[in-house]
Amino acid sequence: MLRRLDRDLWMTQHPLRFLGAEVGTRMTVFRLKDGSLLIHSPVPLDPTTQAELDQLGPVRFVVAPNRFHHLFLAEYARNYPQAKVFGAPGLDSKRRDLRFDAILGQAAPAEWAGEIDQTVFRAFPPLNEVVFFHRSSRTIVFTDLLFNIQSSKSTYTRFLMWLDGGLGHVGVPRSFRLLIKMRRARARETIDQILSWEFDRLSLAHGEIVERGAKEIVRAAWSFL
Repeated sequence: MLRRLDRDLWMTQHPLRFLGAEVGTRMTVFRLKDGSLLIHSPVPLDPTTQAELDQLGPVRFVVAPNRFHHLFLAEYARNYPQAKVFGAPGLDSKRRDLRFDAILGQAAPAEWAGEIDQTVFRAFPPLNEVVFFHRSSRTIVFTDLLFNIQSSKSTYTRFLMWLDGGLGHVGVPRSFRLLIKMRRARARETIDQILSWEFDRLSLAHGEIVERGAKEIVRAAWSFL
């Protein structure tokens, strides 16, 4: 079921395991000024999700925001053949079986420029994650660069998330930090750009959404740089 976060902004969650831990995943749906939809980090396209999307507007853009979040792209490309598929840098080489209409870059493409800003976090090449900022709702959208698993019924999940620095607070996974620190200057430049955006809400793929005061929380999460 889609849940409305703000005007022209929705999300839905789906179970997902990572290294045996249940971390879940989240899809974000933006409705642009022309009424069309941008799907960020798609989850499986079951009949209920498809019906709800079709009620909101025509799906025109489907975005894989990093090199990991691509599992369900084909379902959307098949069911929405008119939609343009955008991938993070390097994903086209990883998924040669998929059709990409464009590769995401540092600046927003004309299709959503002025409504959604973006930047590529190149300091962690395994992801090449593209971070998005939805201006009208003051929402920043990370995917895997930040986790915020507040609780879990699984002891193993809690242990793994604690070990990786993503349990009980917003944090950059410890398993990412060494490689990021090797590119500290580049990482710091991108984070400074992100912190220049006027966001208040933080959405991410794994864990709880932060509804208020997200800028200081994001700043603290990246204070290791």
